[in-house]
Amino acid sequence: MGRFLMGFVMGGAVVLGALRYHVVRAEDGVHLVPKMGATLSETYVDIRTYSPQDWSNHPAVAAALVRDGKGNLVRGAAVESLWNGAEGMLKAMGR
Repeated sequence: MGRFLMGFVMGGAVVLGALRYHVVRAEDGVHLVPKMGATLSETYVDIRTYSPQDWSNHPAVAAALVRDGKGNLVRGAAVESLWNGAEGMLKAMGR
């Protein structure tokens, strides 16, 4: 019975954490960011390859990162995406 109760408590703690935090995987590591609202959506997000289009599809994650003082993760992904696009265009043009 003790194992059941321990499992019940641990499971509840995991669900409570999933309701309250985004686990964000970025180039510089893993960040635990408080969510704007209590939902189970977007609990784990890997932003290492996010483009500006991806950020527009996940505004809650972007807003949570900015509110938590980690807006550089949003800007960094957008700038890197634009840079890679420009490099690709230059390569295609033969420059």
